[in-house]
Amino acid sequence: MKRGFFPIILLCLLVATPACTGYQELIRNWERYEPTPFYRDYAKARPGIEIPPAPRNANFENQVAKIKEMKKKWEKALETVEEEGAFLRPELSRFRELFPASTDPSIGEAVLARGFSLQDLEILALVRNPGVKGAERTLRASIEAYSQVWNLDEILRQYTAFTESLMSGIGPMVGEEAIEMKFPFPGVLALKGEIVTQEVKAARETLEIARRTAITESRKAYWNFIFFIRAQEINREMLGLLQHLQAVATTRYETGETSFQDLIKIHIERDKLEEELKTLREEQRNFEVKILEILDLPPTTKMGVPTALVPPKEVPHPDSLFPIALKSRQELRQMSAMIAKMERMIEMAETMIYPPYSLSLSLFQDEAISQVGAMKMQEPFPAKTTASMGAGLPKMPWYGKNDAYLRETRQKLAALREDLKKMENETIFMVREAWFRLDQARREEALYAERVVNLSQAALEVSTRGYETGKVTFADVIDSYTGWLNDNLSAERRRSNLGISRAELQEVLGVGWKD
Repeated sequence: MKRGFFPIILLCLLVATPACTGYQELIRNWERYEPTPFYRDYAKARPGIEIPPAPRNANFENQVAKIKEMKKKWEKALETVEEEGAFLRPELSRFRELFPASTDPSIGEAVLARGFSLQDLEILALVRNPGVKGAERTLRASIEAYSQVWNLDEILRQYTAFTESLMSGIGPMVGEEAIEMKFPFPGVLALKGEIVTQEVKAARETLEIARRTAITESRKAYWNFIFFIRAQEINREMLGLLQHLQAVATTRYETGETSFQDLIKIHIERDKLEEELKTLREEQRNFEVKILEILDLPPTTKMGVPTALVPPKEVPHPDSLFPIALKSRQELRQMSAMIAKMERMIEMAETMIYPPYSLSLSLFQDEAISQVGAMKMQEPFPAKTTASMGAGLPKMPWYGKNDAYLRETRQKLAALREDLKKMENETIFMVREAWFRLDQARREEALYAERVVNLSQAALEVSTRGYETGKVTFADVIDSYTGWLNDNLSAERRRSNLGISRAELQEVLGVGWKD
């Protein structure tokens, strides 16, 4: 077995040696290889072909300049909060002070921790609310559509200039762009810019709606927050009064002038108030979290006691509010922008589809008149119209196929106008209803603050003195205490409702009003 194994190994070595030698030679040839001079000359880098600029067109350039100016105007308007038609115009100095909170949450947390005002809450809602930021992004996206208005047309003009000399013939065909690129090109470009402008206006109103919603929600949360703080103070005061009443009842019980049942009822009322106090504290915490949600802050953020305000009590006449709402409500202005956009779309379609006033028989076409070879001579001016096109019709004989689209769009435009009328009528009703709630809150707040609370306080004092002397029963005393608590809580609730109703009326109007 061993003698037969070694010859096999020797045979393999003899076969493998020439193969390895050939592979090494292949590697050396690969390393010494150099391209041929022809290939080196072919692969040598050459300067790129310079694309000739598009021919100048004053009308086109002027219209592009106007569109660019409009884009800059909208971008500048997006950076300010004092523009006309804004739902809220905060104090500029305070706005600049709190604006860094839009990117730094710690600034907002510090403002809330040390106690905040309603104005601070409104500004933080403007700069931090996610809904407002999303609407701002949408508006910026709409503004970017301005650059798309002329980009495709500019590419077509450059393509015309670049390919103008590529036709076969003797020598280059030098000339300007075709007449189709000039007429009705500037007018159509202007309409495209106006369409984008109306679209941007609609997006701008969407942003104002987002700001209005965030500010209104922050105002309502603020007034509810104030109410629950005051409600807890009233409950603590009531606990102190019951503690005094308990001391009086204990003294009378020790002298045999009252029963032990009176002491039990007082204990029951105190336990109920302590439990109600816990409920009010948790409800206050709910509105704290609501404020943090509006401001996009962590739910663990600590909040101080806000600066308590007295809501204005002036209520304007409803007839003076109707014109304000019809002019300022964002949904109406947004609908008007959509109608204006559709009107311009119809106008652009008619401009590009329907025959112009002129038959265009005298418009010079930029095409070489004399050709060489078998290419047919071409007339410099249109001399006749074909039967398929008809006299004065555009070059596209099937232009009428778009009439259905135009009819459809006109019907949609008429529907939008009717929807606008419907929305205006609904706005009038919404203003009247919101004004009623504000007027009701003002009347009820005045009733409780000026009369009911004072009478309840007097009844409480008289019944307490009467109970001490034994002239008033315990049932009358506890009723006067319960009435005092309910009337004070109702007064605070009406005061908060006055601020909430005022915020809701401003939301319906789309703007505040001058008192």
